Amino acid sequence: MSELVEAADLALLANGFEAAMAEAPDPGEADQALYDLGWADLLDAAPTQGAAIAFSALGKTNSAASLLDDVVAHALGMDISLALCVVFPAPHQTIPPACRHGNAVVVDGLVSARVESAATAVLASEAEGSVGLATIDATLLQGSAAGGVDPGGAFRRVTAEIPADAISLMANQGTWDSAVAAAQVALAHQLLGEARWMLAEARQHAIDRVQFGRAVASFQAIRHKLAESLVLIEGAESVAQGCLHDPDPLLAALAKSLAGQAALTTATHAQQVLAGIGFTAEHQFHRWMKRTLVIDTLFGSAGSLPIEIGNKLLSQDSAPRLIQL
Repeated sequence: MSELVEAADLALLANGFEAAMAEAPDPGEADQALYDLGWADLLDAAPTQGAAIAFSALGKTNSAASLLDDVVAHALGMDISLALCVVFPAPHQTIPPACRHGNAVVVDGLVSARVESAATAVLASEAEGSVGLATIDATLLQGSAAGGVDPGGAFRRVTAEIPADAISLMANQGTWDSAVAAAQVALAHQLLGEARWMLAEARQHAIDRVQFGRAVASFQAIRHKLAESLVLIEGAESVAQGCLHDPDPLLAALAKSLAGQAALTTATHAQQVLAGIGFTAEHQFHRWMKRTLVIDTLFGSAGSLPIEIGNKLLSQDSAPRLIQL
């Protein structure tokens, strides 16, 4: 894909997105602020580029803005709006979150905070080897509060049995595979944004903290942990950037897997470098760590995607060269 937005303009948009997310921590307020900045137009003009800078900003600011709904809906060929939400696959999964069961559709997936204000929810279901799209009244999925390790992120599990007469089938304009790939690339950039923030916090703490008359950053063990994190982040970043020009589903899955592993490893090392202060609620680190644990599970995780990728390569009986390094 050729670049549709100049690098200088992208940098300005990135700064604007970060500022808007930092000033509006509430998901609904953040969504509205980003729409006011032209998020919808950017996603339409340059889907992969736009998602990359927006989700990088999500990672750096730890915002709970519900932009994943827009990325998936756009990849499915729908007009995005704040009145539209999407049901995502269950944690660690990439398969559609619903399936037909008799005269009803059984839903087992995740929704973002947008479900509470949306009028319509988009639902992908699998039947007889094909994926169909439908819309339902979002109120059918409302009501349960966000919970789990990261309640501030507002992603929550939904299980429901929707009567067939409450579902409106729609013509498929985009494929489920393309929607999964778009989500994985966007989430990879969010995870890398999270990882870079955690690494920066750990590095600064190591520089400032003095032990035995020396800065902690001078100890070899600390340097190794920070260096390993940086190497993983940069490696994952190269694959994620490659997806901006080649949004191949296999490459997108690889980018998400590597970004998840980089973020999880960075979280572990950062907590060790931060030592006691990293375990306290007073330090902001725990918010980024919790968000990383949740984001890693969306549309496949660092644990599940390597198996999925391996099975796909075995079925193809080949291993393509994914990116020129």
